Amino acid sequence: MKKIILAWLMCLYCIKGSAHSTDENAFHVGVLLFEGAQAIDFVGPIEVFGQAGFRLTTVSKTGNEITTAMGLKVTPAQSFANNTMFDAVLIPGGNINGALINDEQVQNWIKAQSREADYVMSVCNGAFILANTGLLNGLYATTIEKAFDSFAQQYPLVKLATDQKLTDNGKLLTTAGLSSGIDGALSLVAKVNGMRSARTVAAKIEYDWTPNGGYIRGKMADRILPEFNDLPESITLASRTFHYGDEQNWYKGYTFDLKNTQSSALFSWLNQQMTNAGWQAASTEDTRAWSKQVGEAQWLLHMSIKHQTGSLYTAQLTLNRQI
Repeated sequence: MKKIILAWLMCLYCIKGSAHSTDENAFHVGVLLFEGAQAIDFVGPIEVFGQAGFRLTTVSKTGNEITTAMGLKVTPAQSFANNTMFDAVLIPGGNINGALINDEQVQNWIKAQSREADYVMSVCNGAFILANTGLLNGLYATTIEKAFDSFAQQYPLVKLATDQKLTDNGKLLTTAGLSSGIDGALSLVAKVNGMRSARTVAAKIEYDWTPNGGYIRGKMADRILPEFNDLPESITLASRTFHYGDEQNWYKGYTFDLKNTQSSALFSWLNQQMTNAGWQAASTEDTRAWSKQVGEAQWLLHMSIKHQTGSLYTAQLTLNRQI
């Protein structure tokens, strides 16, 4: 009897876990896949859409198995040749390259879908694929924070939003990096089924959803830091050990190989980088702190250097907005 009850419970669990619809009349989302796609960019939204009762179909140019950026192998359900038209299309990001972005078959497929679909949404640097079709020209769009500069350079006709996790242009939506696709998917569910449905899905997947807010990578404190480039030949960057923070504070850690030079050379290089970026030394005697006024905010950056082993040194940067 216990075995029967256990089997029934397991069956019930499986039924509840498979929430996506197979109804041909259900809202149908086509998920574009390609070699090197970032798994979280499409798996996260797929979970959201499935929980919302949408119908889901993965599709790629050829329909052949793809390997994601993290090594997961996925076989799309169909190829472009099936000519299925969707109610919405999801374009993930990943290991984007010129061949993919400029692929005419991919571009033509997206354009054709956009003419029939209610919505087209990109995730992360999937915005590059969407922008290359010209569909985003004159509209607001966002992408992963580390790609802001290259996106702005490549697509000057697109209005880059650096302080938003989601841009909603009606039919065309873009989201910031990685997990932001979950936020975008929930927003799309709200557009299709209403806010109550979206909030119910968020609760079901145990996701702390904050529409139009929450953690927005482009608004974090490190946005004001310069790019640290042009290391002298005597110094090698061994690794980036950590980087995290919020809108008021940011923390970065590096390990450098100083070879035959002194730790003072590392400080001198960073001091030059900060000076070139318009930061002022916060002290006049052997300072390892710099300050800068950005708008109405005053910022302070402090650096500490510690010897690790041999010629390796760690450098920790602490950025704080001053009250």
